[in-house]
Amino acid sequence: MNLLKNNVKLAGLLIIIGMIAGILSIASAVDSPNYLTEATANATKVSIAALFQFILCLTYIGFVILLYPIVKKYNQGLALGFLSFRIMAGVLLIVGTIMLLSVLVLSQEFVKSTLENQEVFKAFGNVLKITRDYINHIFMVFTISIANLMLYILFLKTKLIPKWLSAWGILGVILSMLASILLLLSIVDVITIEYLVLNAPTGLFEFVLGIWLVFNGFNTRYSKEEILK
Repeated sequence: MNLLKNNVKLAGLLIIIGMIAGILSIASAVDSPNYLTEATANATKVSIAALFQFILCLTYIGFVILLYPIVKKYNQGLALGFLSFRIMAGVLLIVGTIMLLSVLVLSQEFVKSTLENQEVFKAFGNVLKITRDYINHIFMVFTISIANLMLYILFLKTKLIPKWLSAWGILGVILSMLASILLLLSIVDVITIEYLVLNAPTGLFEFVLGIWLVFNGFNTRYSKEEILK
C-alpha cells in the first residue's frame, strides 16, 4: 500500500516537473520568423530548450511507468491504450527534439553560407521547421491526448480521483484535440489567443491533477468488483 501511495505521489510530481520542463522547452528563437539567424544567435538557449524537451519526454514515460501497474488492475484495455499512446507520444517528443537541434545546426550553416546558397537553406529550413511544428503541436498532442483520454475515462469509471476532476480532464483533452485540428487546417496558428484559450483548460487541469495526486493520491476504497457492478 505504501508503494502504491508513493508511486501515485511521484506521478503527480512528474506532472508538475513536466509542466515546468514544457515551459522551459519553448525555443522562441526557433519560432521566430527570422529563425535562421536567431537560432544561431541564441544557440545556448536553443540547446537548453532541447534539453528540457527531452526531460519532458522522460516525465511522460515515467508517469506511465508509475501508473500503469496500478490502473491495469481496474481496466486492462484502457490501461494498455494509455501505456501505448504515452510511449508513442514520448517517441514523437524525442523526434521533435532532434528536429529542434537540426534547425539549430542548419541555422549555424546558414550564417556561414554564401548568398547563392541561402535560398536552398531557407527552403530546407522551412521544411524542418514546419515538420517540427506538425510533430510537436499536432501529432504529439493528438497522441498524448488519446492516452490521457483513456486514462481519464478509466479514472471516471473507477473513481480513483473525484468525478468532477475526471470530467474536467476529458473536456480539456477534447478542447486540446480541437485546437490541434484547427492548427492542422491552418485556421489558427500556434501563438494565437484562440489556440492558447483552447489549451488553457488542459494546462490548468494538469497542474491541479499533479497537486491532487501529490497530496491526496488515489481513492482506493472501491474494489475492482464494485466498479464493474
